[in-house]
Amino acid sequence: MSEFSVQGKIFNVDFSEQSSILEVKSHPRPYEVEFLQGRDIHHIFDDFLKSCNEPLVLVDEKLVERHLSQSKLIRETPIMSVAVSERFKSLDGAVSILNFMSAQKVGRGSTFLVVGGGILQDVGAFAAGVYKRGIPWVYMPTTLLAQADSCIGSKSGLNFMGAKNVLGMFSAPRKIFIHPSFLNTLPQEDIESGLGEAFRLSIIGGEISLKLFEELLPSSLERDQGSLKRIVQLALRIKRSVIEVDEFELDLRRSMNFGHSVGHAIEALTDYQIPHGTAVAFGLLVENELSTQRDMLPKVDRDRILRIGSNLISASTREILRKMDITGIIDILHKDKKTEGGVLKLVVLQRIGNVRFIDFPLTKTAVPALQYALKSVLEKI
Repeated sequence: MSEFSVQGKIFNVDFSEQSSILEVKSHPRPYEVEFLQGRDIHHIFDDFLKSCNEPLVLVDEKLVERHLSQSKLIRETPIMSVAVSERFKSLDGAVSILNFMSAQKVGRGSTFLVVGGGILQDVGAFAAGVYKRGIPWVYMPTTLLAQADSCIGSKSGLNFMGAKNVLGMFSAPRKIFIHPSFLNTLPQEDIESGLGEAFRLSIIGGEISLKLFEELLPSSLERDQGSLKRIVQLALRIKRSVIEVDEFELDLRRSMNFGHSVGHAIEALTDYQIPHGTAVAFGLLVENELSTQRDMLPKVDRDRILRIGSNLISASTREILRKMDITGIIDILHKDKKTEGGVLKLVVLQRIGNVRFIDFPLTKTAVPALQYALKSVLEKI
């Protein structure tokens, strides 16, 4: 059993558990995450469609050929195949799904299956949540980032007016199926991105989880399925412990935003050239530097996290970061949904496994502090 704290609230997580089913308490009903293996994806896909009344599918177009081309039922099922990009994560993207649902005369007895990464999850969950006040939906996450983080927690978010996740709602799936074979066809940068989010969660989870993550990281970067599965389970158990206490982000769940404030700003400043999880990993390193500047996070913890995290920042990403102009970072942070009255509610570490919330005023003096933190991290990784 491992222990960590958020704003003084103690959480305990059992990392020794290796069950193929992870139940998540949620409102209005719990849902299960099922870890699948040993059967081809297209067989599981077909079996699920057979079990549903009036199924319809939203899928990343890249996955149809790679994983679902042998499905016997895919041509008999209403399917919307999407070219996924950050620009699809918008009201226009959500409306296109709603038009698809309307054309298929979807009712509340239908089942909506979303097969894709975090962007498709966000837009699909939003559409499922608003259509006829909510239709049942099921999720098959196909990226490491989605499997290790976003698949649980019920959040959906759309970008709006140049800011990340400004529009959103809570829309929990009825079930989640995780299959390791989806990860075989991912680009290496997507593996690194998913590990970036799992890295964030392992730091929050405390010494034991960070040590496990560090041990599993080399083989996970080499795509060892056993190691990746353990990291996914590790990350989801940490996140589950927090969201079951505060599903609707009234307080403690804000800890899950560690790394995201600076990470989201970096994504915008680099025109989304850097994958989300990688931006978050770099963002938390910068936020750690800000915490150390304030004499909160000991240098030994900062340096340990920096050493591990540097394995997730590729040479090409470092080059993009070095060329980045941060002049507009304060304007971007002002649009962050965690900013109130010109003050960013920043998630920081006091030590590994001890998360606190602080006020970070977005004044002119914030720019030099951010510049110094960014420069310091870039020099060390």
